[in-house]
Amino acid sequence: MNPQPGKRNVGWGARAGARSMGRRDFLSAGAKAAAAAAVAGPLLAACGSSPSGTSSATSKGDDVLTIGLPIFPKNFAATQKLLTTFEKSSGISVNLFTTNTASNTWVAVFQEISTRLAGGQPMDSANIATEGMLLFEEQGLLEPLDSYIAGDQAFMNQFYADVNPQVLASFKQLDDLKGHTYFIPYAYNVMSIWYNPSLFKAHNVPAPAPGWTWDDFEKACTAIAKAPSRYGYAISTPTPGPFIDIYPWVLTNNGPLLNAAQSECVADNPAAIEAASFVRGLVTKGLANSPGGSYNQFSAMAAGNLGMFGGGVWPNDDIPLPQAQINKQFAIAPWPKNATNGTPVGLAGLPIFKSTKNKKALWEFIKFTLSEDFQQTHELAFSGGMPMRNSAAKVAAAAMPPGADYFVSELAYSTMIVGVPNGSAVENEMSTVWEQILTGAVSPADGMKTMQANCTQLMKQSV
Repeated sequence: MNPQPGKRNVGWGARAGARSMGRRDFLSAGAKAAAAAAVAGPLLAACGSSPSGTSSATSKGDDVLTIGLPIFPKNFAATQKLLTTFEKSSGISVNLFTTNTASNTWVAVFQEISTRLAGGQPMDSANIATEGMLLFEEQGLLEPLDSYIAGDQAFMNQFYADVNPQVLASFKQLDDLKGHTYFIPYAYNVMSIWYNPSLFKAHNVPAPAPGWTWDDFEKACTAIAKAPSRYGYAISTPTPGPFIDIYPWVLTNNGPLLNAAQSECVADNPAAIEAASFVRGLVTKGLANSPGGSYNQFSAMAAGNLGMFGGGVWPNDDIPLPQAQINKQFAIAPWPKNATNGTPVGLAGLPIFKSTKNKKALWEFIKFTLSEDFQQTHELAFSGGMPMRNSAAKVAAAAMPPGADYFVSELAYSTMIVGVPNGSAVENEMSTVWEQILTGAVSPADGMKTMQANCTQLMKQSV
């Protein structure tokens, strides 16, 4: 979920480690049967459209695409509807399979995709997040998108004009390997605080507001928590993830985890150590759960036994309540700051695998994910992320809990998280060391020193 020296690629960080992904198997009654089939192969056959703004169809009516997506139970029906729209418009069929795994980590997802590719199983594309973009590029598995972009330049210019300019500039700078582009982001996630307004009110705690601090955050946790039945804040379980549990605290203390060239880990710095110490303190004071175990933050929040947790858009799919109840019971605030405002931002995109025999059809599907018709579906059923188009993101925010508009405004001070060499191993090491710090197995200073040494060594290894 982070970067590398020279040319790098971005992803969207969202649910890894703790979006580590936090994705679940299909649980809804209508999806259970499909989920069972997904284990063996395609989840469903559906199709998607090339909406308004895409170029004339260049694919034959009998084209079939096999695509892996991280679909959520409550979005199963919406996904089917979107793909049916695509099918009727384009004549291109989509065999969809879920990329969810038993452990629901990005590392496991990328292993699943790699295994399918290595085994020669049909797969034209799959949702790839920050953590894996560079991994698949450097293995030579992806087709450059340059010629496709040039062939649909008017459509692409219209899309780019509707994307946050700061994020777009960072993406164009970082999503470039040997002069080529392999991903066009259709969704993003930033990190915010989800909180329970009723619980805040019941304990006479002021609602979080822009500019609130770590001190304000700890005071809120102290007023709300009554361990072990009730916590002020939740740390991801079973393992804390870099995007969700590490980067937000380090960035809001104006500290780095990687150097400017993103070629080495620099976690052994005062700001990062202070961030680790602060979060460790939340655990020792009984204000937050200790990582490990089976603590379910979404269920605890829904039951009124948790004050806050960190997340992007995906909790909107994970909280086991209807949307109207989620909007009534929860609210969203920016991450509290110590030295500065900060949040990581990661992207998601669909590449063209070189092995596909339907590249033109797949490009039509990629354009579908970038189109206004798809992006304006309020919430991206494919991913649990915010629509990349700024206009669509505002529409999506309006359909979610109060404060969801921060998902849009936080982009102004976000830090792009890109893929580093040997990224899966690096992410795993970051998570492991952070967990050791929070459980007290190592001190914050020793832990961050270990993280720096081990991650830097891993980044130098060939994958």
